Amino acid sequence: MKWQFTNPLYLALLLPAAGWLLWFHWKSDVQTAAWRRWTALVLRGVVVVALVLAMAGLQWLHPREGMNVIFLLDRSDSIPSSQQEAARRYVNDAAKNKKKEDRVGLLVFGGEAAIETSPAETVDPNNTKILAVVNSERTDIAAAIRLGTAAFPEHGQKRLVLLSDGNENLDNALSAMMSARPLGVTLDVVPLGTQRTNDVAVQKLSLPGRVKKGQTFDARILVTADQPQDGLLRIYRNEAYLGETAVKLDKGKNLFTLPQTLEEPGFYSYRVTLEAAGDGVPQNNKAASFINVRGEPRVLLVSANPEEDRELARVLRAAALEVRHLEVAGLSGSLAELQSYETIFISNLSAGDLGRDRMKLLESAVRDFGVGLVCVGGDQTYAAGSYRGTPLETTLPVNMELDSKKVLPRGALALLMHGMEFPGANQTARETALAALSNLGPQDEMGVLLWDGNERWLFQLAPVGDKKAMGKAIAGMNQGDLPSFHNLMTMGYAALKNSKANLKHLIIFSDGDPNPPTDELLDQMVKERITISTVMIGGHVMPDRMIMMAEKGRGRFYDVPQGNAANLPDIFIKESAVVLKSAIFEEPFQPKVAAASEVVRGIQPGEYPALLGYVCTTPKGRAEIPLVSDKGDPLLAHWQYGLGRAVAFTSDAKSRWAKNWLGWDKYRQFWAQVAQWSLRRLENADFATEISVDKGEGHLGVDAVDENGEYRNFLDLQAVVVSPKGERQTVPLEQTGPGHYEARFPTREVGTYVVNLLEVRDGRPRGSLVLGASVNYSPEFADPDPNANLLKQLADYGGGRVLDPSDPADNPFLHDRQRTFQPKDLFEWLLRLAILLFVADVGVRRIQVDRDEWARATATLRNWLFFWQGRQRPLEADESLAALLARRGQVRSRTTAAKPAEPSPDLFKPRQAPAPAKPPETSSPSPAPLPAAPPAPDSPAAAPPAAASVTDRLLEAKRRAQRKKS
Repeated sequence: MKWQFTNPLYLALLLPAAGWLLWFHWKSDVQTAAWRRWTALVLRGVVVVALVLAMAGLQWLHPREGMNVIFLLDRSDSIPSSQQEAARRYVNDAAKNKKKEDRVGLLVFGGEAAIETSPAETVDPNNTKILAVVNSERTDIAAAIRLGTAAFPEHGQKRLVLLSDGNENLDNALSAMMSARPLGVTLDVVPLGTQRTNDVAVQKLSLPGRVKKGQTFDARILVTADQPQDGLLRIYRNEAYLGETAVKLDKGKNLFTLPQTLEEPGFYSYRVTLEAAGDGVPQNNKAASFINVRGEPRVLLVSANPEEDRELARVLRAAALEVRHLEVAGLSGSLAELQSYETIFISNLSAGDLGRDRMKLLESAVRDFGVGLVCVGGDQTYAAGSYRGTPLETTLPVNMELDSKKVLPRGALALLMHGMEFPGANQTARETALAALSNLGPQDEMGVLLWDGNERWLFQLAPVGDKKAMGKAIAGMNQGDLPSFHNLMTMGYAALKNSKANLKHLIIFSDGDPNPPTDELLDQMVKERITISTVMIGGHVMPDRMIMMAEKGRGRFYDVPQGNAANLPDIFIKESAVVLKSAIFEEPFQPKVAAASEVVRGIQPGEYPALLGYVCTTPKGRAEIPLVSDKGDPLLAHWQYGLGRAVAFTSDAKSRWAKNWLGWDKYRQFWAQVAQWSLRRLENADFATEISVDKGEGHLGVDAVDENGEYRNFLDLQAVVVSPKGERQTVPLEQTGPGHYEARFPTREVGTYVVNLLEVRDGRPRGSLVLGASVNYSPEFADPDPNANLLKQLADYGGGRVLDPSDPADNPFLHDRQRTFQPKDLFEWLLRLAILLFVADVGVRRIQVDRDEWARATATLRNWLFFWQGRQRPLEADESLAALLARRGQVRSRTTAAKPAEPSPDLFKPRQAPAPAKPPETSSPSPAPLPAAPPAPDSPAAAPPAAASVTDRLLEAKRRAQRKKS
């Protein structure tokens, strides 16, 4: 039997505790029997020992049989799918050889780790499916080891089996294994991966960080090859193809130089690709980099219809600004390309036109990089363009939620949701419905129709007051495969017809399978001015029904392939704007000056021509409002947002609402001042920089030197890093040498990382430098060969060995089995023992019990324990009863002796005079004396003889009883 202590230092208390007990026993003045004193001492000693052992954490090591084995299966891209399947079969084959009490589990990992099956005694040997999903673009062996260690049961031998090629590119597996080893975890390794014999990889594309306009620079490309061969090198700038060059590759490293010249200022991205015959891993044949060209400010103007904004583009160019005018489809989805501009104008673009991803890029460009943003209004903008709840609303100085005092026409939107027959369809439907809900105002109405076995409302058409309640209902929505549109559309028609809203719209979300509604129903809906749009997703039938309903309903039809389901929220944002046109005020008004601002400097209040309409908004708290409408609504608003500036003009700049402004002599001055105010304000910081990416981490190095060549020390430098998914973080740079500063940041995603290096003085950014770093491809394709050295080290550190999957005897369940022990905590039992013995100790010292009481207790206990034997009835009077009778006799005799004599009746008779004395008679003889009267029955003199005889008998009986006991 084995024992252990969790806090053994407490055992040092035993010696002083023993001394204290002996001293207390020696000094005690209590007079009691010796056996009581020694018994109390022993009990107290056991109590103290039990308490000390409890504090020391005494545990009993209970022997356990069985082994726990968790397989760690590498699912990253560097492992061929054929080897992943073979590894899964190996796990099943190995589990067949386990003993009954053994447990087996499976964990898969890539960029993160996930448990496929928890350790269990029973497994399905035929199950080869992997349901857990992990990021396959990274390998984090350390995360797998940590999760596997945490997943082990408390008892049993613990063994991890790693099936991997060892090419980790996140964290440190050796460090994780060193932390797991003290916990009793061992690690075996099964090597995966194959030796690649023909691989060509583009390692790096190097560009200078900044150049002047017209300056020639070199694009340097580093390529590695496993063997000599020919290749074709292609180069792109801002995704535009520049040309290609035939190259000859030698074995090992190859460096190629391509001269480049840029005549226009801006931030440019370059990309190169290499094509080689027989390349085993084409995924690593590309690289990207960035360069910044100094020059005059550039302005980007993005329009829904460039022809309508031609006059705006002209006046901006006349203000000595270099303007690039694009349709919304030409707006880049790259944050790096937006750095080419100092300010961006968007004219009459809805949220649906821009899409949520590009709106996030615009927000980041303004907030994190200081790019200006000017939003020119129109009937597709602000609340009417579904800006509510978008990143664009966050960036602009006005809110789309309107003042409750404003009385505006209401819109009503009904959604008809049909269950799709592809994975994740219902979740996509929930996201689209939530996107529509987020764009409606509190005065608008919304309802959702669905079929889940019955046609019903998820929630009735009602004002969008409590978006949380409606959003919660949508989040739990689970619609089914609708058989026919007619009944649900009839329900929607009835609700929309009775609505008091001015604009009524129905959106149908379906794959086109259900039967169409009747023509009569569609005609009734058109008569009630209810418009219908249809969205067909993943349809496997002809879209004729959906097109017909949209055409008759005077709406729009969208055909969305199943693979483009991510675009649905943007479509619903655009469609929900149909009922938001109520925010438009389309009537002539005279702009009013509400505050002084440099944006309208030099223009007098009475000089502004009338405008014909605008979109109603509400100003934000910190916004400046130079111009308002005749109703007091914002017409021109601007503010500082992060590092950049944003401007909102709620009317338009073309002939629909600004007809009177196009001929105004200060039209050019107005827009030139708006553009100049919004330009990027941060000075270009003069630093020498180097940025690189390795093993999932970016490294930024900065050298700061002034014009005299002296180091600039103790600067406050910060880097704002924006990932390919738009996530941002601010990283401070630490000085590591004279004038040298460094920072590191995570780069786990493939794509472009845009970095804004800021010099902060007095708590404000004073200079900036925009940089770029690129993760060209998944690092899974950077190391073509397995890392056998790391696998061997892991097995050594883990106390295991490298297994041969082709050898059936080399099984992780069969080698180095050990008996393990499960600790059982005895704290509670020791505490109970201490309490019980403490009570016994008090009893021994304080409670006095004579022999008669012990005898009675013993007899009672004997009767309880042997109740089946019954009790014998005594034939003679019990001796204790004889003692009681004797005692009663003594009491009676004392009572009788002390009782006073009853008074004689003669005492109550009247006294008589004494008779005269007679002379003595001598002649007659004296009479004989009368006999004495007998004593009264209760006279004391008569009682003792009788009582004495009874008492004697009783006392004699008592003596006999005592003699028997002794």
